[in-house]
Amino acid sequence: MLAPLDQSGKESVQVTVVGVVANLALSLLKGVVGFISLSSALIADAIHSLSDLLSDAVTLWAIYISRKPIDNSHPYGHGKFEAVGTFFISLMLILAGFGIATHSINQLNEPVVPGILAVWIAAFSIVSKELLYRYASYVGHKHQSRILLANAWHHRTDAISSLVALAGIVGAVLGYPLLDPIAAIVVSGWIIKTGLAIGYESLMELTDKGVEQDILKSINEVLTEIKGVEHFHKVRARRMGPYMLVDLHIEVAQTISVSVSHQIAERVRFSIVNQIPSVNEVLVHVDAENHPEENPVKLMRPQKEIEAEIQVIVNTFQEIEALTHVLCHYLNETLTVEIGIAVDPIRQIIEAKEIASQLKLKIELVDDTQTADIHLEI
Repeated sequence: MLAPLDQSGKESVQVTVVGVVANLALSLLKGVVGFISLSSALIADAIHSLSDLLSDAVTLWAIYISRKPIDNSHPYGHGKFEAVGTFFISLMLILAGFGIATHSINQLNEPVVPGILAVWIAAFSIVSKELLYRYASYVGHKHQSRILLANAWHHRTDAISSLVALAGIVGAVLGYPLLDPIAAIVVSGWIIKTGLAIGYESLMELTDKGVEQDILKSINEVLTEIKGVEHFHKVRARRMGPYMLVDLHIEVAQTISVSVSHQIAERVRFSIVNQIPSVNEVLVHVDAENHPEENPVKLMRPQKEIEAEIQVIVNTFQEIEALTHVLCHYLNETLTVEIGIAVDPIRQIIEAKEIASQLKLKIELVDDTQTADIHLEI
C-alpha cells in the first residue's frame, strides 16, 4: 500500500514524472538517430539518458516507499531503501559505461562519419536536459529534497555529456571522424564517474556516514537558543533516505526534577525538528554533568539499595517517627543523599538538630555515600 503524499511529495512526483517522459523520449530519439547516423557518441549519450530514466524510476519509488509508516520489521522507518536502490543503479551505470567504452575503442580502428541529423538531436538534447535540470533543481530547493537535487544534477550531467557528444559529432562531420568515438569514450568515462560517485554516496549512507558540518553547525545554533540547556556535546546526525536522525547530549541543572528535564529535552527535540529541514527524529540524552569519553560515568549503588540501608539506620532511632523521603544525587562521581525525617513536634529544636546530626554521621558511613543532607519535618 502506497503512503499518502503531502504537497511536497506531490510536487516531487510531478517533477520526476516530467523527467521520466523527457528521458524516455530523448533516449529513444538519440538511440534511433545515433543508429541511423552511425554516431557512437550519440548512442552513448542515448544510454546516458536511459540511465537518467532509471534514476527517475528510483526517485519515484523512493518517494513512495520512504514515506511508508514504521512497522514491526522496520522500527526506524524505510528510508534506507532509497540508498539500496541507488546503489544498484550505480552498478548498472558503471557496467553500461564500460560497455560503451569497449565498443567505442573498437571503432577507433574503423571510424564512421555520422549524419548531420545527429548534430541537431544532440543540440536539442542539451537544451532539454538543461531545462529539466532547472525545473528539478527549483522544486528540490523549494522542498529541501536531497534526492530531487541529486536527480537534477543527473539531468545536468546528461546535458554535459550531450555537449561532449555534439562536439565529437561536429568534429567528425567536419572531417575528423576519430572525434566521434573519442567523444563516446569521454561520455562513457563520465557515466562511469557518475556511477562511482552515486554508489559511493549510497554506501556511505548505508554505513551511517555523518552529515555535513554545516548541518551540525545549524543544530548547535538551535541548541544555544533553548532555555534550560546549560551545555551540549556529542551532537551527531546521520541520513536515512530522505530523512535525518539526530542524537545528542544536553546538560541541565544538577538538581532539577526528572519531569523538568524531560520538558527541556522535548523542547530540544521540537526545536530541531521544526528548524532543521529533513530532520524527523531527535534522540536527546540528558546529563546532569559533562562526562568526557576518557572518563566514563562511575557506576554506584542504585537508590533502592541506598534507601533500604538508610531505612535500617533510621529504625535504630526511636526519636524519629518516619522517614519521609530519600533522594540520591549522583554528581561529580560522588553521592549526596537528601533525607527527610519526621520527629515529634513537642521536641525542642536543639534536640531535633542533635538527632539529625547523629543520623547524618551514620548515613555518611554507608558505602558510596559522601554527603548526607538531613531535612527535619516537625
